[in-house]
Formats: sequence, C-alpha cells, structure tokens
Amino acid sequence: MASPASRGKRRATFAALTCLTILAIAGSAWFAHRYDDRPRQTVALTAFSKDAYPENPEKTSPVFGMYAHRQLIVEQLGGTRFRFLLEPASPKSAAIELTDVDLAYVVAAVPPWAKRDLDLTKIGLIDREWNRQQVRFTRHSAHLDVREGGDGFEQRALTRVDLARNCLNAGSWELLLFTTEDGEERVYEHLWFTFPLGLYKQVFERVNDLSYWSYWWSLEHWVDPSGTAIRLDRLRTIERERPIQATARWDEPVAAQGEQAHKRKNILTPVAATYRDWYRQPVRFASFTPPGRYSRAPPRETQLHYLAELTGATLRHVTLSGEAEPLFEIELTFRSNKTQEATRLILGGLDWATIPVASPEQYDRGRQVPLGIGNPGFFESYEQVVASPPIHRTFYGFHLDAQNRWLDHHAIGVDGPLLHWDADDPSILHLYLLSYERHALLNHFVLALPQRS
Repeated sequence: MASPASRGKRRATFAALTCLTILAIAGSAWFAHRYDDRPRQTVALTAFSKDAYPENPEKTSPVFGMYAHRQLIVEQLGGTRFRFLLEPASPKSAAIELTDVDLAYVVAAVPPWAKRDLDLTKIGLIDREWNRQQVRFTRHSAHLDVREGGDGFEQRALTRVDLARNCLNAGSWELLLFTTEDGEERVYEHLWFTFPLGLYKQVFERVNDLSYWSYWWSLEHWVDPSGTAIRLDRLRTIERERPIQATARWDEPVAAQGEQAHKRKNILTPVAATYRDWYRQPVRFASFTPPGRYSRAPPRETQLHYLAELTGATLRHVTLSGEAEPLFEIELTFRSNKTQEATRLILGGLDWATIPVASPEQYDRGRQVPLGIGNPGFFESYEQVVASPPIHRTFYGFHLDAQNRWLDHHAIGVDGPLLHWDADDPSILHLYLLSYERHALLNHFVLALPQRS
C-alpha cells in the first residue's frame, strides 16, 4: 500500500500534467483562432462617433455615422486575390463590395534586390509594415460595387472607397467611405478591422517567398530594430558621386496644405512659424494608437535635434544590386544641436523622370514616399499600385548614425521625403521632410542640380 507521501506526490504530478494539458489545448485553440486561414471569414468592424474621436483630422460629411456597416466578409478568391463585402447594419445602408483586389500590392514585402542581406530584408519588411498604405477605389472602378438596398444615398452619393493598411502591427487595416460635398471629398464612414492573420501569412509568404514565422514577432509587436547595421554596398553600387549645393530654408514660413492643414490641430506644441522653430523646442504630436487613430494622450515625443544643422549634401549615380538601370542617390548630412552627433539621411533609387514638377506653393503635388525599401506612396489609387507594383520599386531611404546603423526615423519624428522639381527652374529640386504622421513639414531644402545626367 502506497504511503500518504507517495500518494500526494502522484496527485501533484497528475495535477501538473493536467494543467500542462489544459494550457497546451488552450494554446492550440488560441493559435488556431489567431491564424485562422479559412478562405471566407466574417470580421467585426469598429467605428467611432465624432464625440468619441475628437482628434480625427478627416474632413467628415454631415451624414457621418448615419450609414452604418458593422460586419465585413473577407473572402480569398484564389492566391493573393480577395473580395471585401461590407454588410449593412442599418435599413438606410447598402451592401458595398470591393472585389478581385490583389493584396500582393498591399501586404508588407521587400524587393528582390534587397534580399541578399538579412538585415536589409528585416528593415525593409518592418518599415513597410510601419508606414501607412492607403489605396483608393473610385466609384467607376471595376473593383467597386454598391449593391441595391438602403435609402439610395450610397448608390447616388458614394464616390470612393479606400482600403488602408495602417502603420501599426500586421493585420491593422481600415476602410474609408467618401462622398463629395461642396466640391471636395469627405468621409462619411471610417471603419477599423483586423485582417485575418492566417490569410495575411499566406499572402506574405507567396509574395516574399519567405517564411512568415521568421518575421512574425517583429511585424505583429512593433519590435524596434534600431542599431541594425545598414550595409549600403549590398544594396547598390556607386558609379560616381559629387558634392552638391543644398540650401536649407530655415527662415521660410512653414507651409501647410492638404494633409498638413487638416492635422494641424494634432500638433501639441506651439506650431512653428518658420522651419527653424521646430528645432528650438521639444516638439510633440498626437500619437497614432490602436486600432489606428490619433490620441493626444500620451503625446508622441520626437528627437528632431538630430536634423537641426545641415552640414553637407552629396549626389551619387548608383545601380541597384542585380539591376542595370542607372539611378540616383541623395545624401544629406546633419549635426545634432543637442548632442553634436553626426547623422546621414540617405534617399536613393531615385528616377528623375518620376518626380513631379510643381511650384513651392503647390508642394503637396510632389512625390511623397515613406523611408524604407521599395515602399509605395502613402496614398495611391489601385491602378497606380497595379501599374507599378511596390515590390518592383527602386526607392530606398534611411536615417543612419555615424556607424551606418539604422535610426528609427519614426522616433526621431520623420515619415519620409516629399520631392518636386521647380516649375520655373528645371535645375532645382525641392526636398521637404514630412514629420511623424505627416502632421507638418519639418524642413525645405533647395538642391541645385544643373546637370541631372
């Protein structure tokens, strides 16, 4: 007969094994639910009223919130092609469908020419996930269908639907519905949802030919790769280089049009009168927080002191790894007015022909692109991303320290550059820096390029 001590030990062992079994079952159930890869799934939607979201910078319609959709069907049609069906939650609303949308142009991806280096691949994927990509479908798009039903407003007045992968973690997506009033497009419904991660994983692996599990933690949990070595020689080859004249318009009034005008209320420090003023005080913006909205608490701190003093500029003729097309790279060097540290802003893979021509008064017509590798623009039409797949784009942009280590430009307070040729002088390139979440222009540099070739 077993002693009381041995019986107690057996009971403890049994209890421990039972707990482990329950944890294993629960973990398996959680994993299966989180990475559900069924081709048709129903996804919950989140919306905020005007009162619940006072920081919303969007121009909204008087009918905002009156045409509710609170459920989304996501269906994989095959490979990377999907349909999104918004189901009405009100008798006034109609069902709205985006169909045959190829998400190969939307998920985080890195171009083949950057894959020879594991660190470049990691930075490329993370920076793609950390930057907004909003793709618009106009009412006349073959991919947009407004079904019969409701009170007829949406059939009559819907002008555009945007699908956005916002700059938070993998799966954080949005839908925005627009109508036109007084000659401008306004949002009448904004919806947030989690794109099914099991399907995201499939598209990611098909587009990148990489295992999702090698990167999932960084993509889903905002892992900051600051300090990662950026070996530019593995990215491109320098054919020749020369110094160029770059003038910082420090004393110029800060321009604010379009997105900058709308987001001005979310600048939480005194708004700079001139560009130099951004570097005389701590600058804070409203934070971009889950599920993808602005919040003043906590504010977003910045480290703009890294960009306070322009010390030089270089133009390089480069070719990308494995590519023959000649392209250009601009390097701006800076010194911090706080720590005296030197840093380098690298903007490369530039094709002069793709940069628009505009006057500084129309700077918002310039080319905006996030820092990273092969990133698309922040806002583009579906036709644009299909015609120029992000995975084939050549742009790359980094902020590096003196040892060529990656600096988190989001933490510094920069999203990326805005570029345009001067409308009156074809030898002048205007370069602006967009702040965190593009709340403001931080700098205006004028680059003299008398011989582009």
